[in-house]
Amino acid sequence: MPALRRSRGHVIFVNASPGMTGVPRWSGFVGSKAALRELADSLREEEAAHGVRVTTVYPAATATDLLGEVRRAFGRAYDPASCIRPQTLAAMIVWVLGAPADAYPSELSVLPSPR
Repeated sequence: MPALRRSRGHVIFVNASPGMTGVPRWSGFVGSKAALRELADSLREEEAAHGVRVTTVYPAATATDLLGEVRRAFGRAYDPASCIRPQTLAAMIVWVLGAPADAYPSELSVLPSPR
């Protein structure tokens, strides 16, 4: 934290889908994502006085091999073309990091565009 404070840095947490709710057989994953949200919210409050920014990004379906595996495990279709491209998500995070000095998003939900 000392280096983040000196640089007035920015912490980005990449969490799970917006509105993540309980999922059978995924309690550990879902619980960890809820904890990550609370960690980010607490860190944001703790470090605001030091100029440290904290943003949580909530990407929806992102075209990754892992999402394909998860969808298959639940018997759901996986079409990468209907998902957010990883490079698009990366560009959104770069956009957050480039926020002006007087404001920044504390949370960002990223959804695939309607097709």
